[in-house]
Formats: sequence, C-alpha cells, structure tokens
Amino acid sequence: MTDLISTDHPLTNPQQQTLSALLDVLIPADDDGLMPSAGEVDLGAYVNEKSRDFLPALISITDEFEAPFAALSFAERLEQVRSWSEVEPELFQKLLMETYAVYYQQGRVLEGIGSKAGAPFPEGNTVQSGDLSLLDPVLAKPRGYRRV
Repeated sequence: MTDLISTDHPLTNPQQQTLSALLDVLIPADDDGLMPSAGEVDLGAYVNEKSRDFLPALISITDEFEAPFAALSFAERLEQVRSWSEVEPELFQKLLMETYAVYYQQGRVLEGIGSKAGAPFPEGNTVQSGDLSLLDPVLAKPRGYRRV
C-alpha cells in the first residue's frame, strides 16, 4: 500500500510554490515588514472555497511558469510575469482581481492600510434617530414608493 497524504488543497506543492513566487511579484512585501506580500496568503485555498470557477485557470497559470520559477531572483520573476501578462492580458487581469480579493481581506493587510480588521460593526450598526420628514415627498409619490 502506498503512503498517500490526503489534502483538500487544490494545488500541488510545486504549483503552490510557483503561485506564491508569482504573487510575491504582483504584491511584494514592503521594506518595513508592515504589509505582507500576496504570496503570504493562500490564494489557492481561497479560490477553492470562494471562487471555484477560477480554479482551472489558476492551475493553468501556475503551469505556465517553469518549475525553477520560485528560485529565480525577483527581477527575473518580474520579467517573466511581465512577458506573460502581455501574452495573456485577460487571464492576468483575472489573476489580479482574485489576488486583490483575498489579499485585502487579510487582517494584517487591513491594519497595515489603517483599517480595522474584522467586522465593521461587531456590536451592531446603530442608526441615529432623526427627522424622517425628508421622506415625505417619496411617500407622496403614487409610484415612487410601494407600501407593503
């Protein structure tokens, strides 16, 4: 019997390494360590859970880059990504959008840009009472407002 390790991750280890190196090019970490690189977030797991229709494209993207891609210098990786983005501009844009979607949900990133991590209204959204007479013209319209 072979020793298999079961995983729910949609990418193989080499694909994960390639993807991480690719994402590090798209959004590098800042010099002071406040903002992480995009390679530090698990885009593969995010896509597997939240955006499964992009998963085949993500796998094909990682396969576009040769296996030693992760071992290349940043400048070499940047040049390869730049060349690939010119050949596959639509796929590149989709990758960027998925990367932004997962990256800007990370607590460390939100705190790094000065936003509070977590739910925006963890204790509820308090609505201030006020003068609702501004709604009178809307309520007076025969078709502008439907009473339930």
